[in-house]
Formats: sequence, C-alpha cells, structure tokens
Amino acid sequence: MSQVPELGGEPGLFEERLAQWLVEQSFFRDFVYRNAKGKKKGDQLVDAIVLFGDVMLLVEVKAQIGSAQRDDWVRDRLTKAVSQIEKTYRILKDRKISKLVNDFYGELDFDPDRYPNVFGIVILAHNSEPYEAASLVPELSASPFPMHVFTLDDFRLIASRFDTAGDMITFLELRTDITNLVRLYVQDESGNIQHMLPQMRAVLGRYLSTNSPETLDKSYSSFTKKATGELLQSPDWKYGLVIDDIIARAHDVDPDLPWNQHGPDTAALEVSKFLGWLTRDRRINLGKKALEHCDLAKDGNDYYFYHFHPSRGTVFVFRASSESRHDRVAYLQYLVSYAQMKHGASSGLGVATEPIGDGRSYDFIVAHTYPPVEIIESIKRFGDPFSDNLKPL
Repeated sequence: MSQVPELGGEPGLFEERLAQWLVEQSFFRDFVYRNAKGKKKGDQLVDAIVLFGDVMLLVEVKAQIGSAQRDDWVRDRLTKAVSQIEKTYRILKDRKISKLVNDFYGELDFDPDRYPNVFGIVILAHNSEPYEAASLVPELSASPFPMHVFTLDDFRLIASRFDTAGDMITFLELRTDITNLVRLYVQDESGNIQHMLPQMRAVLGRYLSTNSPETLDKSYSSFTKKATGELLQSPDWKYGLVIDDIIARAHDVDPDLPWNQHGPDTAALEVSKFLGWLTRDRRINLGKKALEHCDLAKDGNDYYFYHFHPSRGTVFVFRASSESRHDRVAYLQYLVSYAQMKHGASSGLGVATEPIGDGRSYDFIVAHTYPPVEIIESIKRFGDPFSDNLKPL
C-alpha cells in the first residue's frame, strides 16, 4: 500500500486521497489507478479505477465544502459523481483510452473486454442523518451497472472488514442483490449490514456451486463474521498477515540488478492477483498452516502443502525447505504441476521459503495453463506427494 495521506492541501484533496488509500486496503496498490487521465490535456476520468481479475471498479469521491443543505448538496454532488462514472465507463468501453498509469508499475495496457463486471462506487465525505440515495438521485437506478454509495466513514468500515479483493468483490455482488430486497441508507452501513443478514442465506445460495446445506451454513457464517467485524477480533486474525506479507514481498526488487533497472517487474502482479482472490478467512487458515510448516522445517526436512480453490479452478502450493533457492524452486515446480494434475486445475501458484530463522526470502512459480501432456505423463510415474498433508521427504 501507499503511505497514509496527510491532512492538508486544497479543499477535498485529503478526502480523495484517503478514499484511494482505503481502496488499496482491499486491492493493494497493484490494481488501483489513481486520477486516471482522459484523452484531452487536463481531463480526468474518475478518482480511482480498480482492475482486478474480470472486475472493474470506478470510484468517484465528493467532499462537502461549506454548509449547503443535505438534500441539495447530495442531489448536486451525487448526480455529478454518477454522471462522471458513467462517462468514464463509456470512454473506457469505447476504447478511447488504451493505457492507464499505475503509481507502482507505471503505464500499462488497458483492454475493456477483460473487465465485463463493472461496479460504480461513489464516496461522499459529509456528515448528516441517514438517507436513501436513490430517492434523491433516481439516476442511480438507471445506471447500466451496479452503483453503490457510501460515506467516507462507512467506506472506511467496509474496507476494514472486507480487506481482500475476494471479500470486497463478493460484498459488492451480494449488496447489489440485496438492494432489491431491503432499503439501504447512506450514513448507516453498519445498520445496512444488519438488515442484509436475514436475506443473506437466500442470496448466497445463488453463488454457490452446490446446494449443500452444510456449504451454505459455512458460507453464511463466514460472511457474517466478516460483515459484523467479528473476524477482526479473532486471535487467529494475525495469521492472515502471512499471506499479506507474501504479496508484499513479491514486490521486493533490487534496483541494482540489471533486469530491475527499467522499473518494477510486473510479475508481482500475477502473484498479487492469484493471492488477492483468497478471502480473509482462507488467508488465516493458509497463513497458520504456512507458519506451522516453516517451524517444522527447522528439523532439516522438507514440508509442504497445497490448497485447491474449486470455484476458481486454481491450486496454491507452499513449501518450506532448507535447500538452496535453486533446488527448492525446482521441486516446487513439480509440486505445482502435480497439484494441477490432481485436480485438473487450470492455473497454480507455488511459494517456497526457508524454515523459521534469520531472514526470509520467497520464490514463486506461476502456472497460467494446465501442464503439457509430456509433463503429465512424466509426473504420473511418481507417487502422490500430497498423500500425507504433513509429509517430510
């Protein structure tokens, strides 16, 4: 993430920067494009564009300066925000912009066809009694894609509870469906969540690949713990930071190395995207397991495990070993391919590191496609390396 913005500057600038920083809390800075420029000099599209997976978020921030009446100010600012988001969407969809600038990676190619799922997010920095946004600005209901309105304080709450890309996107999808069932009010997102929960079982069922009551109960419980903030109070929450740390460390580059002298390596984007889909509860479980394996590996043996994500068709392999980085990556490649074959996974990510001790380095294997036939035939000759979840070599 970027640095927390400091107070000051021209009116509204701090609120804009704070909202952009809060978006990074869920998506990291890899996928956030701040203050995207239009075709003409001086034109700005929206305050932030988020591109993650097949999802695009268009974010516009409006801060109240002065003492205008609530309804008058909301009608004026919210109407302009909706118009700006929809205008930006048309410009991007019509391919009038071919590149966007990320403050970490620089200028990157943009293809609108990669992001069929679009959400508009308006963040209003003002204080008032709760109100229903659509009753003041009917244009919200006529938008060609879901449009969500939050105050800055309410968005801060949402970003803290749904602090991964997978969680935030799921929340926006579910909130979109819920708007057809209950009234949601700006300035009261904690109350909105309480009104959403009784409807959530029925809505969640539409997204699950199985109608198993046990799966539905588990998904509902998981969502409830995150939505109410209960998960933030869990003593196990800290284990999720292991995955966050792996994402952050994927960006470590040595500028003195020849291959890093042209800017950050965009390979970190692939690692961030893969792990970004892991929800907070998955990160907690996997982070705890990763720490256990790093501790076990202090005995000189090799420890590893994998996680299969059925809804995404991906596998994640973690390996802790005292071998040289070259050797542990070589075997990691085999483990990733075997896990892909085991579940027919279209893609996979492998992470290798040292036992717990002085220092920490991570090496990555990213598989974008299913292993070729010759690799599959080769690894079939070996026994299943994952037959025992805690198997030392």
